[in-house]
Amino acid sequence: MIREHRQSATAGKIILGYLPSPNWVSVHYGARLTGRCDGCGDQIAMADFTIMVRLQRSMTLQFHGECFDVYGQTRYC
Repeated sequence: MIREHRQSATAGKIILGYLPSPNWVSVHYGARLTGRCDGCGDQIAMADFTIMVRLQRSMTLQFHGECFDVYGQTRYC
């Protein structure tokens, strides 16, 4: 999936309420992650720049860098 598609997919999840409010406790840049991105849903490859976010209530999310950019700029009502 290309960068713009990942960002669009992440924005769609935010609009539909599938991602919690970004009230994080800690952010870990460059974490070596595998699995699916919680933003776009695409597979995370070891070569991808990733970010792991720990939210309040001990929830952890993982994102591609470009997906985190969209998530981190979101303002929830």
